[in-house]
Amino acid sequence: MKSKLSLISAIFLAGFGVFRFSSDMLTDAQLGWHSVIEGSFLRYLVRAPSDGTLAGDINIQFMKILAVPCGIAGLFLLKRLFSSDIKVTNYNWHQKEIRMLYVGMLFVAFTLMEIEKATHFFGLQMAGLLTGEQAWLNHALHVVSAVIGWYYMRWLSFIPRRGNWEPTTK
Repeated sequence: MKSKLSLISAIFLAGFGVFRFSSDMLTDAQLGWHSVIEGSFLRYLVRAPSDGTLAGDINIQFMKILAVPCGIAGLFLLKRLFSSDIKVTNYNWHQKEIRMLYVGMLFVAFTLMEIEKATHFFGLQMAGLLTGEQAWLNHALHVVSAVIGWYYMRWLSFIPRRGNWEPTTK
């Protein structure tokens, strides 16, 4: 049962992450594109400047809490798709070093994106901070996201858990 819940949650979070990242890239390419969905609920699912409402503030600032878990979900699905031995993959997935690597890698990537948005240090053509977004809070929320991602990765399972086990060796 847990492996099914893992798969369902990973599909949902990875899908949302891809959707959100795509809207982020679209915002960088064309800042006002979201006006076509103004007034609809979809406006609160894409990266768009806050409209001053609570939903707009949550959208622009607090969706960052899902960044690392969405990335972890995508990695989980890729591992599941390309794994030749699911037991070994499950065992490796739950090792602290692997979790540190994946969560740390995503945290660093998202931190670099936030630094670029706030300062344009790397010279990329990103839209920058949008209305309602605060740079210091972005970084704090990515720390929270990394902690949530750490525990989410620990929770995800490729196979149903039946207690402690070791991978089989031939």
